This record gives sequence, structure tokens and C-alpha cells, in this order.
Amino acid sequence: MSYSAQRIDRARSFLKGLDAILLSSRPNVTYVTGYTGSDAVAVYTESHTDIFVDSRNTLQAQEESTARVHEIRKRWEEIYEHLKSLGIATLGIESNVVDVDTFLLLKDLLKGIEMTPLGGQLKYLRAVKDPGEVSLIREAARISEKALDEVLAQGLVGRREADIAFDLECAMRRLGASSSSFEIIVASGPRSAMPHGAASAKIIRENEPVVIDFGCTYAGYSSDQTVTVCTGDAGGEFAAAYRHVLEAQSLAIAALAPGVKASSIDKLARDRLDSVGLGAYFGHSLGHGVGMEVHEMPIVSSISKDTLEEGMVITIEPGVYLPGKFGIRLEDMFVITDNSCKRITNIDKEAIKVIT
Repeated sequence: MSYSAQRIDRARSFLKGLDAILLSSRPNVTYVTGYTGSDAVAVYTESHTDIFVDSRNTLQAQEESTARVHEIRKRWEEIYEHLKSLGIATLGIESNVVDVDTFLLLKDLLKGIEMTPLGGQLKYLRAVKDPGEVSLIREAARISEKALDEVLAQGLVGRREADIAFDLECAMRRLGASSSSFEIIVASGPRSAMPHGAASAKIIRENEPVVIDFGCTYAGYSSDQTVTVCTGDAGGEFAAAYRHVLEAQSLAIAALAPGVKASSIDKLARDRLDSVGLGAYFGHSLGHGVGMEVHEMPIVSSISKDTLEEGMVITIEPGVYLPGKFGIRLEDMFVITDNSCKRITNIDKEAIKVIT
């Protein structure tokens, strides 16, 4: 069975008695049909998959997709006519994606068709990756790591955070990435205590910690990794905190396996930081899924209801952020295997990396 056939089989498992499901989010349309362009709607049933595009995208859809391609001019009116021709009476929609205006339009237009909100369920459509997807995520990670090595080799001291982020994105693109997978974070000195401290005009100085959260998109798949480095000696308090964050990450990684509740993984890391008085400075979730989008299901947090499954790709990223002092985050990606996990990212974080 091909990967595309596996994906449509997985998609059909969400029908659960519905006649059809309508997909409007770009990643899910790509996942089910293979079409990578924009402005498309997909509809699938137990036996057919159709994709609707306008004239700008017809040739690309025909080249990329195994679905039946329909060129349309009046999107929702023509999709409605198609649904009627198939005898569709019940239709699942991505209720977490469809905006209010579109929903109201569909409600008026789709006479005789009952719409069922599937936003919560369809968020899990891409949660389990096939081997081809994992391979692409690995390549995205490899490209981003090689790019970071090139940038760090040029040094950090005396340069603006924004310049480091720019050089890193350029290097990733030069090495084969289509883009960065999110806005690169470069936060140094006291700014490193901002978990999402977007790169600024601040000059990086000697003896400062620098948090770099980076990733790229390769062939439609994302990577995500965070390193915390130093431009000299950041002090004993920083070194001790770094070791505690690393230990919290290691405990969580060791527990990764199918059937394990994501919330229990978060608790392991959080309890470790609590035990050394740093738990109050760890405010975000421990991790998340990665795939076509840099944030996907499952969620690894204290309130997550998710259970890990073989094939899921997730991050483990504990961090502590002491206002006015420093921040530390260590993030890696893993794929859940039949009885444990395999690391996808490769940068060694055991020792504090000093960039002179």
C-alpha cells in the first residue's frame, strides 16, 4: 500500500457514518490529495476523493493529485452541486478552520445537507506519521542543524540578534529549505528570559546566554529545535539551572513510548524542576507534535488528554525563565517507536556550548 493510500484510509476512519468530509485547511488538503498549492477544497467519501481549484491551479492539481480535479469558478455553489450529485446528506467540516462568514454562507447554501463539526477530531488526522513523512522531517532537521553550525562558526558577540536570525534563515534556504518553519527566536542576556523573544536589534555581548529556537520547512515538512548557548561564562547560577533543565528533559525522553499519557510525560519534567525550586519559572507546555505544521497534535502538557502512539513526532522542550537574569530552553524532536522513541534532532546539549 502506498503512503497516499494509507493517508486516505486514515482520513476515511474519521467519517464514522457521515456521507462525506469537506477539508479546507491547506495542510489537510495536501495530506489527503497530494496537492501542495493554495486555494483548494477537498471532499472525500468512502469511495471517492475530489479536489476543487480555480483555473490558476488546475494544472498543478492535475500533476500532483490522485484525486479527481474539478476546475471551478463559483466555489461553494459548484461544490454544493457536486455534493447533491453524490447524494450527500451528512457532511463533516473542519469547524476549527472555517470562519464564521463562510459557515453562515454554507448554512444557507447547503440545503438538505446536515453539517457536523469535526474540528476537534480532524486535528488528529496527521498526528501519526508514515515513514516517508518521518524521513522528510529528519531532512528538515539536518538542514537546520547544518545551517546553525555555519552561523555559529561566524561568532555571536558584537552582532545583532536579528542578524543572526537572518543569516540562519538564509543558510537554511541555501541548504535546501523552502523557508524557516516559524519566526526564528534569538534572545540573549536578560532577553533570553522571554520564552518567545523574537530576534531584536539588541547586540549580543560577551558572557551572555543566547536562546536560539529555529527550524525549517523542507518538502512541506517542518523541524523545530532550541539550543541555549553562551558567549563566555554566564555564571554558576546559569550553569546549575542548565543542568536541571537537561535532567528534566532526559527524564521525559526516557519515558516516551506508545500508550503513555502525554500529561504524565509533562509531569515528570515539571516535578524535576519543582524539586529544585525552578518549577515556577517553567510556564509553557513540555512539547507538541510536528509535521506539515510546526505545531500539530498531540500536545504534551499538564492538561493534555492525548496518549502517545507509534509514529507520532513530538518535541520535548523544558525551559526555565528568570526575569532580569536569563532563560534556558532545550528542545529536541522524537518519533515514537513500537516500544520507545528515536531521536530526530542531533545537536548535543549535554554540555553548555560556548561560542567565542
